[in-house]
Amino acid sequence: MKKFFQATLILLLVMVAMTACNDSDDYTYRAKYLPVQLIGSDKWSIMNLETGEIIARDAYATAPGAVVSDMYYVMNDKGTYDFYNVADPKKPVNSESYGSVTSFADNGLAVVSRRGKALEIINTRCEVVNTLPANISQCSMFSGDRAAYQTDDGLWGYIDERGDTVISARFISVNAFLHSDYAVTVEASQAGDSTMQFTVIDKHGNEMFKAQTHDYGIIQPFYVSGVLPVLKGDTIVCLNEKGKEVPNPNDNHQAVDKGGWNDYVRTAAGLFIVTKNGKVGLVDKDNKELIAPKWDRLVDVSPQRYIAVADSVCRIVDGNGNPVGNEKFVHVHGSIEATQAARGFINTDLVAASMLVMLGPDQCCGASPTTTLMDLNSLLGDDPNVYNGQNAIGVPQGPFRIQFSFNNYIASAPTPGAMPSFNLDAKVMAVTIGLNVAHCGLNTEQEIIDKVKAALGTRGFILDTGEIFTSEAGPAVAMGYSQGIVNLVYFMNRSYAQVLPRIARQ
Repeated sequence: MKKFFQATLILLLVMVAMTACNDSDDYTYRAKYLPVQLIGSDKWSIMNLETGEIIARDAYATAPGAVVSDMYYVMNDKGTYDFYNVADPKKPVNSESYGSVTSFADNGLAVVSRRGKALEIINTRCEVVNTLPANISQCSMFSGDRAAYQTDDGLWGYIDERGDTVISARFISVNAFLHSDYAVTVEASQAGDSTMQFTVIDKHGNEMFKAQTHDYGIIQPFYVSGVLPVLKGDTIVCLNEKGKEVPNPNDNHQAVDKGGWNDYVRTAAGLFIVTKNGKVGLVDKDNKELIAPKWDRLVDVSPQRYIAVADSVCRIVDGNGNPVGNEKFVHVHGSIEATQAARGFINTDLVAASMLVMLGPDQCCGASPTTTLMDLNSLLGDDPNVYNGQNAIGVPQGPFRIQFSFNNYIASAPTPGAMPSFNLDAKVMAVTIGLNVAHCGLNTEQEIIDKVKAALGTRGFILDTGEIFTSEAGPAVAMGYSQGIVNLVYFMNRSYAQVLPRIARQ
């Protein structure tokens, strides 16, 4: 089943759903500018998509976020965030840097946190519009005049542009009102299996319909052109806002179907990026050629702007394939990466308790000294090439990131050039529980570790030597932090254990 709620970093490709224009409802944000990395440079620049000109050349050491409402964020050398306006790309708009941010939305609002403070909604002048309640631990960027928020009890709801609660926090998981007045929320099955129940709600929280994922598999968790595409068995069908199966309003590819292309994908403007003999071009719904198939890749930025890639070099072209400007570049950062801001403080008692409940004297996060890759194969995809030469798998679990490290490669090839295969008998050597607290107060890492240490005895561990705790069953625990990330490492054998560095933020 497709996964919900997975934030994705796009370095070369710009996600269609996260770009925009004025001519189609399927483009979500109005993108006039694009962060790019020019050929031969390790810095980042801002490009004007309309003209192809560079308005801020080699201005930033780290990749700026997407430019929306003429605003974008950049991480500074202290690991905090500043906002810039394209009108003055050299001077931050904010006077105090933020611990975490969302990108701005078309409404000119963003959600930010400052260390030690509650979440705030700001405008494009970085003025505080409203301060959110202290029990809201994180909040999404705005979309469709709603932002999703999570409270300390882990449930999700929605606020409006004033910061007022319009849908109470009662959902396990939620999605944005991205293209319509309806959003998809998800909750676990009552049957205790992998089945999920999703509920479609309107902007006031009214339930439109419910469905089970064994009936419909989610392809994308938001409505486009008034319908929700889902999988029914092996067939794609569309559900309207009442959950009824309806014709696909974008089912206009009959002429393209007969065009003899090796592959094609619909753009947000209703055109088709087509492939023939390994090269891509662009046609309309009547299969009329707009851009000849000569590029290695075409990326839909707006109805009249595309990133055309050849030999790993990118440039902007218009809807007829004509170059826009003379600049060429090698990387793009056009996704809405910062979709959530986290409160500038956390409940360290709750964090410590959450870490402790994941481990015991002979297991951590379900893995024990005898656990093999075969036992954790549900975490793997189908292609061993993805894991070739790697010895760890990382998965999110709430605010934590859990990493399983093995004593052998997850996948490897018997000989150079041969197809790799999974090493299913590889054993788990260690489990790392990681938490990013860079947006919180400077002493947060040590405070969490002190509280975990004080309670490790209740989980069967005693202090050994050098800040390493051991259990009679054999495993050991060490804790440390660096760059704002707290790590608790559970070693399956004391002989593997090592003291972790503790490097405080400045």
